[in-house]
Amino acid sequence: MTERRFLLGFVTALATLGLVVGAFQLLFTRVGEIGLARVVDRQLAAPNGDVLFLSGVNQNSHRYKLMLFDRQRPQVIAIGSSRAMEVRAEFFDAPFVTLGGAVNNLANLEAVADHVAKAPARPKLAIVYVDPWLFNARYTDNQGPVPSYPRYVSADMLWAGAKALRRGNWIAQSFRSPNLGIYAISRNEGFARDGSQYYNLTGDGAYDAKFALTFARIDGDKQNFQRNTRAYPRLVGRICAAVRKVRAATGAAAVVAPPFADSVWRRLSQPDYAYIADGYAQLQACLGDIPFFDYADPARIDGSSECEFIDGLHGGDVTYARTLLQMAATDPAVRAQVNAPYLQAFVGKYRGHAGGTVLARDPAVREADFLQLGCRK
Repeated sequence: MTERRFLLGFVTALATLGLVVGAFQLLFTRVGEIGLARVVDRQLAAPNGDVLFLSGVNQNSHRYKLMLFDRQRPQVIAIGSSRAMEVRAEFFDAPFVTLGGAVNNLANLEAVADHVAKAPARPKLAIVYVDPWLFNARYTDNQGPVPSYPRYVSADMLWAGAKALRRGNWIAQSFRSPNLGIYAISRNEGFARDGSQYYNLTGDGAYDAKFALTFARIDGDKQNFQRNTRAYPRLVGRICAAVRKVRAATGAAAVVAPPFADSVWRRLSQPDYAYIADGYAQLQACLGDIPFFDYADPARIDGSSECEFIDGLHGGDVTYARTLLQMAATDPAVRAQVNAPYLQAFVGKYRGHAGGTVLARDPAVREADFLQLGCRK
């Protein structure tokens, strides 16, 4: 009798556990934390920007961005780290997707180049944004394999979801929000279906107020800002080879050194960071006839200001609109794809702002001076 009761209790416990796990599986699937294809389906069924996606569990967007590329078969693409995520579909006359965020290291860049080269429908233009730390031999962040997107609920996911509740009840919000992913639901920011990032810049909670966080990384010789005096030629060569593969697949490519905020760039313009200029010079020489645009120093961007930056190393969409206008002035391949009248009007209307596209979609939104620089928004 005792053995029978034990077995009955054990079966009951298993059944209860199964029901709990099943319930969480349904919840995480519904909010977009499980099932990447379903997320992309929802985004493609809605206008660009209406359904944002930002996972609260998996912050590596490599596989997500490749899926957007595969499903939409764009004619123009941007490739790079998070510093290529403020390039928007509205900036071009042709279908566009940014793979910004898919490249955290050289292996990622090479994987993206291979993927584009094997695509059945290849783009007509690729703009490759190259961060200087890719040719710094001391840069070791994010060197591991690209994590797969989860298919089943796990203990780690439950823990991440529980921690996210401290920022607000994302479970309740998910019934009202069109967004997918815990962070997109709770923060109302994330990736649109063109892959570009929409930030919520309306609050006063500054992520990098007065660039203090970026300066701390520079002073600490860590993350993206490890010091070095010389770029490593072998790393530059790998970048160059990846860009050449992309150009061979697309027919036209341009390489961009993305901008830093002016105060940050001045900190980096010292002998301890001489590898930056050295690496870009080596890369430009290797690229040959592939156009190279160096905007690392924001002074090279007409009209740019720190008020148009998200943080110390991420320009906003107005900044990137300015660079595309300048690129189009000298590069016929870029000029053939950009929507110059739109870019000119966009820059003129939203100068001094970091998130012009957000403001264009909702005139009632007001951008805050989130960097605490005394910017008049």
